[in-house]
Amino acid sequence: MLSLLPETAPFSVDQRAWLNGFFAGLLGLEQSSAAPALPETAAEEDIDQPWHDPAMSLEERMKLAEGKPVKWQMMAAMAQLDCGQCGYLCQTYAAELASGAEKNAARCVPGGKPTTKMLKLLLEKSPPPASQTPASAGIAGQNAMETGYSAGVSSENTSNPSRDHPAAAKLLSVAPLHTGESDKPVNHIALSLENTGITYRPGDSLGVWPTNNPDEVELILSILKTRGSKSVNLNGVVMNARDALTRRVNLREPAAPLFTLMAEHAQLEFEATRLAKLAEDDDRVAEYGIHDVFDVLVKFRSSRPPIGPFLNALTPLQPRLYSIASSLAAHPGEVHLTVGLVRYDLNGRGYHGVASNFFAEHLQAGRRVPVYIQPSHGFQLPADAAKPVIMVGPGTGIAPFRAFLEERAAVAAGGKNWLFFGAQHEASDFLYREELENFRSNGALSKLTIAFSRDQSQKIYVQHRMLEHAAEIWSWLAEGAYFYVCGDAKRMAADVDAALKEIAVEQGGMDAAAAIAFVRQLAKEGRYCRDVY
Repeated sequence: MLSLLPETAPFSVDQRAWLNGFFAGLLGLEQSSAAPALPETAAEEDIDQPWHDPAMSLEERMKLAEGKPVKWQMMAAMAQLDCGQCGYLCQTYAAELASGAEKNAARCVPGGKPTTKMLKLLLEKSPPPASQTPASAGIAGQNAMETGYSAGVSSENTSNPSRDHPAAAKLLSVAPLHTGESDKPVNHIALSLENTGITYRPGDSLGVWPTNNPDEVELILSILKTRGSKSVNLNGVVMNARDALTRRVNLREPAAPLFTLMAEHAQLEFEATRLAKLAEDDDRVAEYGIHDVFDVLVKFRSSRPPIGPFLNALTPLQPRLYSIASSLAAHPGEVHLTVGLVRYDLNGRGYHGVASNFFAEHLQAGRRVPVYIQPSHGFQLPADAAKPVIMVGPGTGIAPFRAFLEERAAVAAGGKNWLFFGAQHEASDFLYREELENFRSNGALSKLTIAFSRDQSQKIYVQHRMLEHAAEIWSWLAEGAYFYVCGDAKRMAADVDAALKEIAVEQGGMDAAAAIAFVRQLAKEGRYCRDVY
């Protein structure tokens, strides 16, 4: 191996050897007879995808994809999480939309309305081939509810549960992880996998098909003067109106088709005009104090469309993905989740998250919920159990790292484990505190570094703690440590990424460009892994 660092560089022998290898590989200075040259016509899938970064804004991603074939522009429009909620990865979902094999442009849950609008715009500009077999928008996901969900009645599970054919798992318990009053309440959810055929690895996610708030469903039925038992045809599937509102449609994000329908049935001219404007630009909903479908009915009281067209103007309900917070080695036949409760008040009305409150308020212990496993893509423990592991998981981002620690303890992994955990207040928000302290006392957790942002006048976050421990983090990386991040993509993960590059500059003596290349190389080696949302 060529020596690219001077002997006087301030590194240990191990660090110098590792860095020499890194830079040699980066600069192409090491020869390898095992890697054949790529043919001149490399696969299109091998092109550089600089937009595939969940920390980037939609505008940044679309700019990077300018001039590319439409399927790559569609990929850039997605949330870049490869989370699987849509039933695909970002790249494969884009390819299916571009080819016409997939008709539903509203399946990217993390991307939300901005992604859906951009995908529809791209489809209008570059329509897919007409020869493709049509698919009913949302039918696959909706049929999952038929096969997988039965409230209180055992449903026959499939031998290979999936997004479109989930298994019915039984709720064991819901327990608060926060203490006392918390601005960010969090629940620990335990589900039984008995007779489901489901197995998983630490790092995987659990897909959950929730149901809408039953009180909200009854209010909508009352407003539309419709019996819950009324038969409706929703995208070619016949069911009753209550089931459709409860299990099939998204009541959180009203979109242009609903506003168009409401405008057609408005009895007051000024309401029809406003609804028509919203149909043209549904990004303006907040200007009218609209945050969900119920708000639309309350704000525009002269419009009461028939229940059938109303349901068909709504987007399909989509599953939610949660990082699994348990190891089967520690909890045979169970899967655990760490679920933050979404609740907020606006203009005198309370709003609740669909899935988090489904578990907290509407699903009783012993009842069943349709679930499936979404395997992780590159977010697993090292194959070599002797490798060190650094985990950064504030808030509910701690979920997969609880699973990692349980698994490493169960198999007596020899590698060191270091967890960075952060939240607002130590007294109320120290999730899994007792378990983490037990892991630390028995040696399963080598280091626990905490950051509680609101417990002092100056806010302190996990990235600040990283910089305080820069030298030791650099030493662990030189030993071959794997670096994991779980949590918010736009803020926390981006800040952690910046801190990691700053550590490379400070501890590795690199300039900014080399630090960026260093972090990219860690990712290519599978040693920098992110489960972000």
